Amino acid sequence: MQKASVLAHCMMCLLLLTSCAKAEDRRLIITAFEAPPYIYLDEADTPQGLLVKVVSAASTASGVPVEFRITVWPRAQLETQVGRADLIFPVVYTREREAWLDYPSTPITRFEMKIFAHKDAPFTFTGNPEQLHGLTIGKIARGRMHPNFRKLEDSGKARVEGRETVSELLRGTALKRLDAFVAPHLVAIWKANHLGITDVREFPDPIGVSDIYLTLSKNAANRDLWQKLRDHLPSLQNAEEQFIADMR
Repeated sequence: MQKASVLAHCMMCLLLLTSCAKAEDRRLIITAFEAPPYIYLDEADTPQGLLVKVVSAASTASGVPVEFRITVWPRAQLETQVGRADLIFPVVYTREREAWLDYPSTPITRFEMKIFAHKDAPFTFTGNPEQLHGLTIGKIARGRMHPNFRKLEDSGKARVEGRETVSELLRGTALKRLDAFVAPHLVAIWKANHLGITDVREFPDPIGVSDIYLTLSKNAANRDLWQKLRDHLPSLQNAEEQFIADMR
């Protein structure tokens, strides 16, 4: 009987230690697709970017461990839908996504969707989509475009061609195979800088501005950790302004 009691006590201690270890191992899982300069993998496959910096600072301040998982967009959505990831970035609001996402009241940033063209382009753009009529305009093939651009595409008055990456859009425009393309401002200038493309420029006025969210899964296992971390999480505005200053 005494041996059985000792064994039961040992088993209870082991279970308690295991539970404590699991509690200590809890961390927020943030999934994303590569969207530099906000989030991307460096040459050592280490997550980097503006979002990584501000979230990592909030992690230190709050004591909430964070893990970034960068993957392709369909996989990022699936991981978030089923709760294997707690949060996803970058996302815009849609009614369909409300079924599996809890959107915060304010976005973490806003993407200026700008028109980029060759520096010798014989046209200008001041925010009016009609100025793009008759042109061949590139876009990310699977990207969700701003409503202003979708109206242009649906009108049939511009030839819209999809490309898989911003790099392809930049190269196509540099070679004048595209008259212009639409892309998030900072994403495109980061990529142009890393590719060494200097003969493509953006027009100052955006075709539209989209609210961008770091959004919690409705099936998140670590909702309490997110509540704790977000109290220390700023918007990305200061980091974006510093990035633009460093690029000049």
